[in-house]
Amino acid sequence: MKKRIIGIAGIGIGIVAGGLVSICFKNKSDALMSGKIEKFKGYYNMLNQWLMLKQEGKSLEKYFEDNGYKNIAIYGMGEIGNRLYNELKDSKKVKIKYVIDKNADVCSETRIFNIDDNLPDVDVVIVTATFAFDEIKEELGKRLYVPVISINDVIYSI
Repeated sequence: MKKRIIGIAGIGIGIVAGGLVSICFKNKSDALMSGKIEKFKGYYNMLNQWLMLKQEGKSLEKYFEDNGYKNIAIYGMGEIGNRLYNELKDSKKVKIKYVIDKNADVCSETRIFNIDDNLPDVDVVIVTATFAFDEIKEELGKRLYVPVISINDVIYSI
């Protein structure tokens, strides 16, 4: 009888523990999903604003020209970095000196550096990985003594 009570208690404790572990994993999964949703909402809003600027005949080149940024570097060559690169690559007033990306296989017509490399001087670095902007800015601040700005800052200030 005593063994049976201990066995039933053990099963009960196992069920409760399993339920708690399951809830913890679900909450963690929900938090990760929520973070991804917010990241992509931010990208959507920024890209929508960029498209509206293009439809109004405005270009990002003017932002850099107005701020005296002639030689720039782009951090992050994902979709947004590639869009920025393509918009500025033929500019007569703004020169993309290099890009910074962890993935050395990025296709680009310019020099590619890793963040740990010795980075040449530029007037500004534009970070396209907006979801990690603060961490990237801090890391670049240890290596370069130039402004580090988010693509959001560029797009929303035009």
